[in-house]
Amino acid sequence: MSERKQENKLLLILSVLLFLSGVLLPEFIGFLSSDYNSISNYLSELGAVGAEYSRVVNYFGFLPTAFSVLFITLLLQSNFSNTRLSRAGFLLVGIGYFIGYFGAFIFPCDFGCPSEGSFSQNMHMILGLISYLIAPVGLILLGIGLRKDPMIIHSLASFIATFIFLLGFFMMLNPSQIDLLGFWQRLIDYTVFLLLIFLSLNLKEQT
Repeated sequence: MSERKQENKLLLILSVLLFLSGVLLPEFIGFLSSDYNSISNYLSELGAVGAEYSRVVNYFGFLPTAFSVLFITLLLQSNFSNTRLSRAGFLLVGIGYFIGYFGAFIFPCDFGCPSEGSFSQNMHMILGLISYLIAPVGLILLGIGLRKDPMIIHSLASFIATFIFLLGFFMMLNPSQIDLLGFWQRLIDYTVFLLLIFLSLNLKEQT
């Protein structure tokens, strides 16, 4: 098996892992958790100190999600290496989401994820903010850098993901959207995950 085929096989495995740990598991645990609503509650609340299934979410959700996103973006760098912008874009998205999800694993928020709390809660919020500031820059660079890719749909998908990310982020900052915080956060994260999965599975022109 050639090195490129091995990379593509690994990307497929990582994409499945990302979907299972980053999307399917939190939605399943959210459904099982009492007094939890996926529309209004943050993802982090599933792994908060004292949450019903915090260990499951932290070890089988946040941790594998952090590493799968990082490894996927590093592998995609070598496949979509047309420009420095695209390479930088993948790197920023990977680092941004690794900081956010690994940070959620290392520093779980207090129960309910209040705006103020323990040292772990404060670190959780700081790393989450850093993540959401870094990742959209990476998405923008991907949209620009992938325009030279043989399949322009990669660039279009990146720009669409950027728009959805920024929309969700600003809606999360809007006080009137307090009952939809979980929805907007999921829209942001799941969009990025689906973009990475799409790029991982759509490499025919690159191989």
